[in-house]
Amino acid sequence: SFQHLQNFRSLAGNMEVDGAGLSSAEVVMSVRDTRQSSHTSNSATDSASLRGGLAQLFMASAASLSAFSSTESPAERRRRLRSAAALDLQVTHPELLRATTERLLLRRLGDLLRHNTGAAATFEMSAPVEVIDEFLSHAWSTPGWLKTVALMYDANVGRALIAAAAVALLMYGLELAGVGLPIPCVAPSYVVGGTSINQLRIDVHFVPPCFIFMLAIVFGQEVPGLPQTTCFLDKCCIHQTDPDLKMQGIQQLGGFLRSSRRLVILWQPEYLTRLWCAYELAAFHYIHDDLDGLIDLVPLKLPLLTMCLFCFHFVASLACAILVPLTVFSEWHARWMLENISVLGHVPYLFCVVVAIFFFGLYLIPGFFLWKFCMWHMDDRKTLMQQLRSFRVDALECYDTADRDFVAVKINTWFGSVTEFERLVRNDVARLVERKLADRGPMPWTMLFVGSLSHVFFSLSISIDLALRSEWQLFVRTSLVCVSLSCFTDAIAMNVGLRLADTSFGRGSRFAGPLVVAVVFSLLNGLVLITLCTTLPLWIDVFVSALLGVLTWLLYGGWRRFVGDRPRPKPQNGALEGGACKSAVAEEASDVAEAASELGNASVHSV
Repeated sequence: SFQHLQNFRSLAGNMEVDGAGLSSAEVVMSVRDTRQSSHTSNSATDSASLRGGLAQLFMASAASLSAFSSTESPAERRRRLRSAAALDLQVTHPELLRATTERLLLRRLGDLLRHNTGAAATFEMSAPVEVIDEFLSHAWSTPGWLKTVALMYDANVGRALIAAAAVALLMYGLELAGVGLPIPCVAPSYVVGGTSINQLRIDVHFVPPCFIFMLAIVFGQEVPGLPQTTCFLDKCCIHQTDPDLKMQGIQQLGGFLRSSRRLVILWQPEYLTRLWCAYELAAFHYIHDDLDGLIDLVPLKLPLLTMCLFCFHFVASLACAILVPLTVFSEWHARWMLENISVLGHVPYLFCVVVAIFFFGLYLIPGFFLWKFCMWHMDDRKTLMQQLRSFRVDALECYDTADRDFVAVKINTWFGSVTEFERLVRNDVARLVERKLADRGPMPWTMLFVGSLSHVFFSLSISIDLALRSEWQLFVRTSLVCVSLSCFTDAIAMNVGLRLADTSFGRGSRFAGPLVVAVVFSLLNGLVLITLCTTLPLWIDVFVSALLGVLTWLLYGGWRRFVGDRPRPKPQNGALEGGACKSAVAEEASDVAEAASELGNASVHSV
């Protein structure tokens, strides 16, 4: 009974109890005195007195809450709850505030993430800290290899880009210095321009930078001397074999969240079905009113697709470097065009040939896999918003039924009621996630740029050779092609495919979606490559690149950042929010009133 009144004090703060003239502190002191006196007397009179006193105090407090609901604003209510329940999120055992590093987390290709079984050895992989960089919130039912790929990408993509760029610059620097490289140059290529033939050098110097990039993605965290991000992973930071240490760690889980700079949600559709995932989200939401910039939502399929796109474009670039000088850009084909096709027909002919090669030789078969992913990803986004909009704590799953009571008590302490927390998730968190998804588009542009990275190194070697030969017109054209292929064409094609997958298009046909994806990729890349033909004036090259750049900017939410979010109209005099607050607090007052009689009947047994 005394514990119930302590919980009530945290809810009611220091309000004056109407009719009784007692503050909540005096209420608790009165109960403490009654509880102490009950140890010296076991008479029925004392038990009845205690039962009646508890019921009277609870009824008076319920009346006070009901009256208080008419004047308290939502902001004031959140501040009151935060002040009253702050102790629930304190670090009670500083020596148990521990974190591991990304180096240990990803060692042996993420072996720690494959299962939730912990031991004393896994606890030793963490160390005491004062601040945690990232709190990893995830469901153990999610495949560990998916989480490993996502964390490798998040931890190492910046390092991998720097390492690949450094290797590329070193190679070009050695070549300029006259140092021979053991990488053979592929046969020269020829592009028709009017009545002349222009020569290009296509080589495979992009292979070492791409190879280094992949190595850095997988093993970048192992490089000595680099700063390490500290992470919270439950099986490493909470002892799994010592029952006492395990309970202490679980009880201060809120303290782990309070000491974390970011909450990283490794999201899969099963995430919002787990009770402890909701607990972590609730605690972090309670600590930080404004979650923008503090929560990093990582859909786990996106890093996987990014690395698959990188591997695909690497193989495609290697195939083009070997086959293009022997076919469409060969010397015999260039001379055949000059002899058999008029100057005005060069560009249409090249466009048709390049698009056909891209469609049948490059994108037709991968188009089926790309379309499948597009449907998976867009369905996941819909599932995420549906889960947030219909979020209910009682529908969440957990292994131990006792955990449900623990989480419910904490949520009631932090937010006043489970209903209030559910409302915050359905409204505040859902709006935040919806805005983030809208700002970055169906897939972040940076991920698509990384997926097309081989195009950068492939085109860069051609541009450097043209600059060394002082062929500046071709240098400008090649540079524009490099920018368009690396930054615009694949980004636009993937965006179009993802947006089509978000509609009913292609759902009833096995071939419509993949064929459209392959056609869009082929047309955009063919449009860019024909600008290498010097028959076209240079301003057309600039116009095509600028048009693709603007289209990419629009598709990936650039206009939102330029215009800014339109402010939502606020309710007049707090009518809407205030009404919601009144009804929530009034409902709590009714619950307390009902609990009063039950607690009165059970108080004798409790004492």
